[in-house]
Amino acid sequence: MNSFAKTVFLPLIVSVVASWFDLGAFADEPVAGKSGTALFRETIVARHRELLRDAAKYVEQNPTASDLEEVYVWGIENSRRLGIEADAVPLAEKCLQSPTTSPNLKTPAKQVLCVGLAKSGRLNDAVTAFQDSLQTVRFNTAGDSLDLAVELVGQAGLAGEHAKAREIYGTLRNRLGLNPQVTEFCENRMKKLELADADAPEIDMTDLSGKLTTVSSFKGKVLLIDFWATNCPPCLAEFPKLKQLYADYHQQGFEIVGLSLDESREIVEAFQARAQLPWQLVNEAEQVKMAREKYRVRTIPSLFLVGRDGRIANVDLKGNDLRQAVERCLKTKTP
Repeated sequence: MNSFAKTVFLPLIVSVVASWFDLGAFADEPVAGKSGTALFRETIVARHRELLRDAAKYVEQNPTASDLEEVYVWGIENSRRLGIEADAVPLAEKCLQSPTTSPNLKTPAKQVLCVGLAKSGRLNDAVTAFQDSLQTVRFNTAGDSLDLAVELVGQAGLAGEHAKAREIYGTLRNRLGLNPQVTEFCENRMKKLELADADAPEIDMTDLSGKLTTVSSFKGKVLLIDFWATNCPPCLAEFPKLKQLYADYHQQGFEIVGLSLDESREIVEAFQARAQLPWQLVNEAEQVKMAREKYRVRTIPSLFLVGRDGRIANVDLKGNDLRQAVERCLKTKTP
């Protein structure tokens, strides 16, 4: 076992095993109203935050150690997996500064640095780091940069910095303008972001059961408008998270309306029979067409989070970012 493993991993193993017993992981009842799984995850995240600090110290104190690459790989992979990039910023900086870092590790290290800075509240520094990362990107290998831009825009949206979010997409479009797919993606996202902080455009919606509703009828609640289709894998991949989000917050005033772009109503009904989505689904062709025009939707998935005041709070957030935004909107008092 190398020096880093002895210094870091053995204490982790001991602490995790101890936490199982402390949290009652083998008991029949959850502890203090929380499930053993939730408490265990919190413990793991806390331990990894400590370990990331220890790893940065280890690198600083042992600049010529033979296992530095292993330290960097461990820190980058685990910070991304657990969503704690902010705690990995010092380690990512050291990784990028090291002359021995392998080229394959520099791209994920840059991603951790950019996202970590944004999550630390240093959005301007994150944008600068993102701009620097684009200097070596070729127009035909833009996938990683596009994914990173989406993450940074999500953090900017959570911070209410919608102008900064548009700037990020504009920077990517200008740098990779020879790539038509990137250009179209960025311009579409920028158009939708212009709706942020504005009143949600009114649309009439008739759901699969024949019930007519409007966007304005949800005023006083928090509404997620989801443009999707059954042939859109990213749309379908998001449904389990949305179902959990709906289950967690529906009683507090959270609603979802899904507007399907499918041409066949029968396909949507067959899908719903299996999926059992607990919110209203709309598939009326003219209504969906009008909604797409008003919400500037050219690609899917497209998601718009409308606050209690009827204004669009966030655009195209997913996963944990969307959960944070929903929680924030729900805490706002009804106007």
